[in-house]
This record gives sequence, C-alpha cells and structure tokens, in this order.
Amino acid sequence: MEKTRDKYAILGTLGDDEGFLTCSMHIAKKMDNSDMIKPYPEFEAAAEDLKSGEISCLLVPGAYPKLNSFIMDSDLVVSESFVEKIPALVLSGFQAICPEQIDTIFHHPATTYLLSELNIAYRENSTVSSNPEACRKVILNIETSIALTNQLCADHYGLVTYKVLREGIQMPWVCFTKKPQRVNALV
Repeated sequence: MEKTRDKYAILGTLGDDEGFLTCSMHIAKKMDNSDMIKPYPEFEAAAEDLKSGEISCLLVPGAYPKLNSFIMDSDLVVSESFVEKIPALVLSGFQAICPEQIDTIFHHPATTYLLSELNIAYRENSTVSSNPEACRKVILNIETSIALTNQLCADHYGLVTYKVLREGIQMPWVCFTKKPQRVNALV
C-alpha cells in the first residue's frame, strides 16, 4: 500500500526562476504535494527560511554532501523520505563534439564522484550551485569548458550531450519541516 504524502503550503528546494531544471525542482513538481514551490540558490538558504517560517518544507536529495547538517539540526525534523528517479546525468557542452582540450568542467557538488569516471583530460573542475548554473558557465566559456549536468538542463540550454553518465538514478529524497516548539504546561 502506497503512503499518502504530506501536503505542504510552500516547499523550498534548490532551483532558480528558469523553471524546473534542477533535479530537486523536477522532483518537487512531480511530488505534486505543495501549494507553491519556491526555488533557492542553495539548500542552506531554504533551511533558514524553513526555520523562520517562510516555507513549510525543505526537499533535499540524498546525494547532497551536506545532508547530514539538516538531519542533525535541532530545529528541523524529517517529515518524510522517499525514492524517486532523477533525470539522466550527462556530460555536455556547446561544441558539436567534445573538445580535445578542456579547461574547466562545471558541476554541482553532488556529482563530484562522477568526475573519476570521465576518462578525459581537463585542467580543473569547478563546483557551482546547481545544474543550470553549470550550463550557464559553459555558455560563457564556450571554447574551453563542459558541464556535468542533468539532461533537462542540457536540453534547455541547447547543449550537446557527449556522454550519458547515469541513465537516471533512483535517488533518496528527504523532506524536512520545522521542529514543533514544546510548550511547557502550567501546573
């Protein structure tokens, strides 16, 4: 029997105003259990708004390297967790074929592990706040950079997919809410 998901007034997660291009925004929309989805440039900013009451839920993927900081935060509580497939993770760029000389690979910290599988030479890797940001950085550095991003972003920004690194990972997701305040009863 499938569990009914909690309903949230405002769900906050990693994203920007360009739509549902981050894996987090894509999953938040797919969940269809909030009146509004609010994008944030980083999960930590959403967590602060959750603590202040501006949003009612924070959605974070299990691959986020700092997930533990939210789990251990005494002001937050896990309200639910689930597993949902994310869009394919891909290596993309602006040129028709992958350039032989790559200066920079832009990527979100959650995808750092995949760099070891690339089998290509590059000068440096640079972490960015989101998959859309990785694509925007490639557009600014057309000749010398590529992005490790999701297929939604690559398609949106008109990038060429050089290689599919993961067809779609079954990702654990965690929803956080503000911990209820204890009220001391008068005796």
